[in-house]
Amino acid sequence: MPLNPALYEMLQQKFVDVRVTNAGERRVVDYSPDPSRPGRLRTTVRQRGEQYGINCPCCNDSRHRCYVSYQYGERDPKTGSPNHHLWYCHNEQCHRDPSNRARMQAMLTPSLAGQALAARKRAAVAPAPTTTTSTPQPIAAPEGLTPVDQLPADHPAAQYLSQRGFDLGELCRVWGVCWVHACNNTRPNATGRIAFPIFRPEPLFSTAVDAETVLVGWQARIVPGIRPAAAPDAKYLSAAGMQKSSLLYGLPQAKQSTGPVVIVEGPTDVWRYGPGAVALLGKDLSTTQRALLLHHFASRHIVVMLDADAQEAAVKIQRDLQTARGGDSVVIARLPEGRDPADLPRAEIQHIVTNVQNQPKQEASNAL
Repeated sequence: MPLNPALYEMLQQKFVDVRVTNAGERRVVDYSPDPSRPGRLRTTVRQRGEQYGINCPCCNDSRHRCYVSYQYGERDPKTGSPNHHLWYCHNEQCHRDPSNRARMQAMLTPSLAGQALAARKRAAVAPAPTTTTSTPQPIAAPEGLTPVDQLPADHPAAQYLSQRGFDLGELCRVWGVCWVHACNNTRPNATGRIAFPIFRPEPLFSTAVDAETVLVGWQARIVPGIRPAAAPDAKYLSAAGMQKSSLLYGLPQAKQSTGPVVIVEGPTDVWRYGPGAVALLGKDLSTTQRALLLHHFASRHIVVMLDADAQEAAVKIQRDLQTARGGDSVVIARLPEGRDPADLPRAEIQHIVTNVQNQPKQEASNAL
């Protein structure tokens, strides 16, 4: 969740595409006497904190180079400043023009005041909520599970995974992969598939490496040669109610790893690379997934390694994250033609990641 949801949502309404920089980071300032205004304080910024990137409304910016602090419009408790100066246009320095500052204030302040008033009115008449919308309730795992490393060697699921080069013991120990032989408690029915849980940190933006995790969903994959109980033509089934765009599969394990963070599409790609990879559960990077990456891996290199047919999406993700990180290293790993991460041996894809990290930034950026 953004530190200032009201401001973030209002910016989304006005500018649609809002990018989060330094997600979850608080603004830190030092206070000292202001020699030009006796009896008053001035601030010196030590840490800018979370900012929201937009296309500057005062110039022809199209690269989201205008940054608005999450504390914009929030009165400073010591100086009394309404903080209407907390925005910065890196494109044309528009923030320096008093008329532009007034324009930005007119665009943002009334909307914030209106939202705050509406929130107070709702709180006055609404009953206290019993749950919080930001913390989804855990989803039950399927019944009738057998860990894949306990299946007979000739079981189709065990054969399928072994033939693809996966270590059955690691799949169980690290990722909780099981065979669903009889499932009656879930929507959709996962019987006749391999299934695996999906966890997230609790809370979602916890900075603790070993933060508690909560089960927020599962997926179940078809096994060639076996007709599952439900949706026989669907490669994957997802738990009803699971919000894929709000999750990164493998996030808890990646937080405990070191080295680069590798963005892939699907769970089998994560299994192949090992801890340190996170899956989008698709090709596109959502706003929440971007915020999770920026928050949890602010000091680590990011490598985008999507399937061979998704290179356009990979370039978009790279540019998005580079902009949000202020140009910090985000590179694309190119795979052999027609191959996906899960098709390759672990040593090979880790070698590809190491090599692409060592490329000059400009070369990596222009690789496609």
